[in-house]
Amino acid sequence: MATTNITFRTDLQDKQEFEKVINSLGLNLSTAFNVFIKAVIRENAIPFELRGASHFPNTETQKAIKEVEEKIDLQPLSIKELKSLKQNA
Repeated sequence: MATTNITFRTDLQDKQEFEKVINSLGLNLSTAFNVFIKAVIRENAIPFELRGASHFPNTETQKAIKEVEEKIDLQPLSIKELKSLKQNA
């Protein structure tokens, strides 16, 4: 299979944030763009809904994520307790 290089410009901060996301998924820039290209070809369209920033985790969720990452105020819960929390939500 013949390959080619694609060069384009983007905002540095956007690139860095994009790399954080794709790296957390186990991808690098080249692989992420190739996944996107293949999906566009397969779907003959952009294969996902374009959404605004309002779909990112809200402040409360971001705080909870940070607390877990920093092991702040963690309490063990049983499956029964978790199910109870879900039912009461």
